[in-house]
Amino acid sequence: MKILYTLLASALLYTGTLNAQCKPTEKKMLVLGDSWAFFSWSFNSYNENFNRFGFSDMDALSSQTLSVNGSKASNWFTDPNRMSALRTALNDNPSIEYIHFSLGGNDVLGGWTNTNTQAQNTALYNTLMQDIKKGVDSILSINPNLQILIAGYDYPNFEETILNFAIPSQHPFYNKWQGMGAPTAQELNAALIDVTNRLIDSSNVWNNVNFVNNLGLMQNTYGQSTPLTVAPYGTYQAGSLTVPWGLPDYPSPTQALNFNGTDSFHLSDSGFNTFIKRHFKEFYWEQLRNADSTILASDSSLNGTISTSAFSSDSLSVGADHKGILSFNTNGLRADTNILRASIFIQREKLMGNNLINEQLVLEIKSGYFGDSLTLDANDWTSVADASGNACTYGTVDEDGSWLRIDLPESMHTYINRTGTTQFRLAYPTAATNNYFNFSNSGNDNYTKAKLDIVYGGYASVSTIDKGNFSIYPNPSQGIVNVSATTMLDKIIILNINGQKVASVTNIHSTQTTFDLSNFSKGIYLVKIVAKDGATSVDKLIVE
Repeated sequence: MKILYTLLASALLYTGTLNAQCKPTEKKMLVLGDSWAFFSWSFNSYNENFNRFGFSDMDALSSQTLSVNGSKASNWFTDPNRMSALRTALNDNPSIEYIHFSLGGNDVLGGWTNTNTQAQNTALYNTLMQDIKKGVDSILSINPNLQILIAGYDYPNFEETILNFAIPSQHPFYNKWQGMGAPTAQELNAALIDVTNRLIDSSNVWNNVNFVNNLGLMQNTYGQSTPLTVAPYGTYQAGSLTVPWGLPDYPSPTQALNFNGTDSFHLSDSGFNTFIKRHFKEFYWEQLRNADSTILASDSSLNGTISTSAFSSDSLSVGADHKGILSFNTNGLRADTNILRASIFIQREKLMGNNLINEQLVLEIKSGYFGDSLTLDANDWTSVADASGNACTYGTVDEDGSWLRIDLPESMHTYINRTGTTQFRLAYPTAATNNYFNFSNSGNDNYTKAKLDIVYGGYASVSTIDKGNFSIYPNPSQGIVNVSATTMLDKIIILNINGQKVASVTNIHSTQTTFDLSNFSKGIYLVKIVAKDGATSVDKLIVE
């Protein structure tokens, strides 16, 4: 939990007039690697998904030096120009926390054939894992606090795209396919499955490394509505498969592939957008939210739409003539802490009229409930709120399924009811008649439910922090910092004086660790130490 000193809490909280998106955009992710990194970056897949998940105040960075067609894990990090560009990007953008890392596909395509023995494949894959680990170590040598997501791939489609080409021998990847022994989809997929399983195993033991398995995603997204023209010749419906894995004997459908379906292994714009979207859903979204406590909206019957004359729990509509009511059971939130940040996430189901994202959202809070009862009633429209204000909102909310993030004004934090229900009322007062968002009011799907994220900001009593189990040295430091403990460490989070997370060390599994802040600006930082047993300490660190 983000436990900071009470004396610093007020400095860490946002104050001032709030209007729509209030914070400037900062770089949060660096994309590097091969052609899958290059195409997905060129298609703007990362920034589109930052927007889709309610983080329009964050974006990604890459370049033609960092994302290069044909790159191999075996040689990417031996190129001095690329390493120089990597160091420069990280040093110039200390807000970057995540490396989206796509390498390994060209190593496999350059060494695998369908005539390889099992021993040859094992040697190839072992070498690949060693080369990827060298890359991971090279990245962490620049900043040991980065989180690395190895992107992986989806099934290719060599056989169908080449044999259906007007002159197969003139297909751009014909020689590559022939060099592998003209493998079937099932043969190639088996190799990719083997590599993927090794990446899964490696990411479970390598520090700061994560992996999302997307095999079969294109199959499930697009389906095979007409019979495949190569073995196994069948069809399947979009949305009918299990992801990951899908159908290992089928290729990815041509509808998902680049250059109007003729590319053998690169995805189209929409294909890469879908591919990166799942990385966000499975990994980045929770990481970026970084909440101490997430509370799902109460039963759908307690949320809904109110107007001057009616109310309904069938939808959650927000406009001028439609106001939304959201209920959260906030009983159980820690009573011994202050709240640093609170954010609501709601998912768009549809839009009536113009997108309202540039309109000012007015947010009202009630410790308890509006109207005459916890359930919706006619008096919810006029019932007096405990506090109201213009809320900062993030996300473009320009398609169904996208998320709107609403950051609560600091003045509302005190009205979050830690012993019962907290309700919110939402409206766009300047919206035109019948111009409103419909947001999800799902009763069963935890993913689509509205969420209230809480980040704690300070003990009500500093004496409740046990610092005897931890030590941090040297302090002041010139960048290299050591942490030791009498118990097993879990993670360390470093925040700047504005309360923003600037670095972290996770999956420590030891009683001591070291991190490096030498590339960060001189000044005061807060170091939060979390042990495996839940013990927590926060220390002020001076970097000289």
